[in-house]
Amino acid sequence: MLPMSVLLGVDIGGTKIAVGLVHAATGQVLHKARIPTEAENGGASVLRRAIELAKSLPGEGVIAIGIGAGGQIDPIEGVVVNATEILPGWKGQRLKEAFEAAFDLPTFADNDVNALAVGESRYGAGRNYQHLIYLGLGTGVGGALVHDGKLVHGPKGAGSEPGHLVLYPDAPPYENGTRGCLEQFTSGPAILARFGDPKLTGPQLAELAHAGFPKALAVLNAVGRDLGIGLATLANIYGPEAFLLGGGVIDGFGELLLTPARAELASRYARHRFYVPASARMPR
Repeated sequence: MLPMSVLLGVDIGGTKIAVGLVHAATGQVLHKARIPTEAENGGASVLRRAIELAKSLPGEGVIAIGIGAGGQIDPIEGVVVNATEILPGWKGQRLKEAFEAAFDLPTFADNDVNALAVGESRYGAGRNYQHLIYLGLGTGVGGALVHDGKLVHGPKGAGSEPGHLVLYPDAPPYENGTRGCLEQFTSGPAILARFGDPKLTGPQLAELAHAGFPKALAVLNAVGRDLGIGLATLANIYGPEAFLLGGGVIDGFGELLLTPARAELASRYARHRFYVPASARMPR
């Protein structure tokens, strides 16, 4: 019997670093571990911690390493081209080079949302589609486009950023440098800001909406409508077979957002009868 081929997956985010060993053929997670990122110690420290955590897993059968990380990642060089202050000092970190030196294995690095899209496309909710768009709604809104079964990067990983899609150009300036973008109206902080109570949490808002509280329902319906407008715009440009929606916002609100989003999409996308909606809860 041939030995099982194993992939080492590494997820580097603003609050946690997670690693896992995955069966290359099935996507089954064999071992996993996670630690806090401690981002305040700087990018070089974060990269060292990620390597140390990866080394704590059994190494038998590992044939390659895949890294999904926050920021704009050059997928060819495996270098962080740009990053926000969620990961101070992250820009310029050479992820591919550092892991290849530490493990002597082929290493591939990409933006974390791109990595999620590839994982879902190969092993998860997107495995039956060759053309799909993944949207991750959380503290921000990230996304990725899979066309003909392949991820679309753009130059140096700068493409496929649907969170920057502009819905309302006359809106106030937003922290990512745009005005009225999808992220500005559908991210987790944006949803809570619409409700207007700074003490309210996402789970509390979901509880109010499920209980039928009118203001909570109105907020989530408006957010869902804006999400649907964004989906319709993307659908008319790319014509995907499916959207995959994940992240903390979808985990928390689910159909409270997806139902109005689907309705808005159907009213704005001329070929909506051929559109196959799909949602996926992403693994934590």
